[in-house]
Amino acid sequence: MAEYDFAHDKFDTDWRRSQVQIRDQSEGEGLELRLQPHDGGINRFAGGSIRRENSSHYGCYEVRMQAASHPGVVTGFFTYTGPHYGTRHDEIDIEFLGRNTRQMHVAWFIDGQLQNHFVDLGFDAAEKMVDYAFEWRPERLRWFVNGALVFERHAKDGAIPAVPGRLFVNLWAADPSISNWAGTTMPGTQAKARVAHVRFTPLNARLHTAIDGSGSTAKNSVADAGTCQLRDFEISNR
Repeated sequence: MAEYDFAHDKFDTDWRRSQVQIRDQSEGEGLELRLQPHDGGINRFAGGSIRRENSSHYGCYEVRMQAASHPGVVTGFFTYTGPHYGTRHDEIDIEFLGRNTRQMHVAWFIDGQLQNHFVDLGFDAAEKMVDYAFEWRPERLRWFVNGALVFERHAKDGAIPAVPGRLFVNLWAADPSISNWAGTTMPGTQAKARVAHVRFTPLNARLHTAIDGSGSTAKNSVADAGTCQLRDFEISNR
């Protein structure tokens, strides 16, 4: 969990551990990310952010979450690496802009260069828990909603991220300089996003053991199952 003032020209948010709460069992499973006004930092708001300690690369990234709804507020699930980690800036995003939570914003950065796309969901992401995922392979990126493919990008059509990054989930208020994208965060805004689970499945990381008719065993990769509907996989720390 992050705990620091955040000097970034697109964020009006400092990170505080107090803004990440484990939900009581009576309230439903998982975490709650919160955003609220605060004093004592360099920005107007305090938000919640969690991150995997280790970097990860190709594979399937899944989250079950309910986005926050308020203009200027952004709920994010993404991989990131950049100069802070000694690399170029590569990133893959699922984001929900609180100004219109009936859309999902997908984006990818290669050496700091942004490309993006908006997906119409047909429902309000702030009203219920939904499964979202992206699949990162050397030759393509694919994004899923409830297991259904909603957008893809192929390397043959242009570069896709290649540098391993760290996986984040966060909730933040946008700086007024990007209000044309995120909307304007009004003074006094408070917001919440819910996260039931996060799962990362590395490409080629798990092997099934099969017993053939002779009683011998053979290991078979299941990495090419084809989609992010891999519910039996555990989080890997590798």
